[in-house]
Amino acid sequence: MFNVKKILVPTDFSEASDKALKKAVDIAEAFNAEIILLHVKMMDVAIIEQYLSEELIKELNEATMKDINEKFNAQISKYSKPNIKITTTIKEGVSYNEILKAEIEYDVDLIVIASHSKTLFEDVFFGSTTEKVVRRSKKSVLVVRD
Repeated sequence: MFNVKKILVPTDFSEASDKALKKAVDIAEAFNAEIILLHVKMMDVAIIEQYLSEELIKELNEATMKDINEKFNAQISKYSKPNIKITTTIKEGVSYNEILKAEIEYDVDLIVIASHSKTLFEDVFFGSTTEKVVRRSKKSVLVVRD
């Protein structure tokens, strides 16, 4: 029997990610599971950092982290239920790679991910994050469509 105790939900704070979180909350409620809500921020670009002071880089990083945490709180407040534990985590790097690392790190049973991609260009030339996660994940993946 399929038993779900931990669900990984990658988010970019889009409407599609909201739908994935909502679906994950429903599943978590049915299985009494916990949710790990993951946001992957892009790696800092070294070329840009060459032109910024250390102080400005620090300020930008702090502002980014504040913004991400505010978005986490807004997303969770929309869909959380009192009996569902939702933990947030932020990783930095390539989205699909960090999602696959998180599935191992947090020993999840299920990944619930939105089907969208940011741009057609990314889909055509690189493949979508969702597609890469589905193909490479060792765990079950539920793709939530718009």
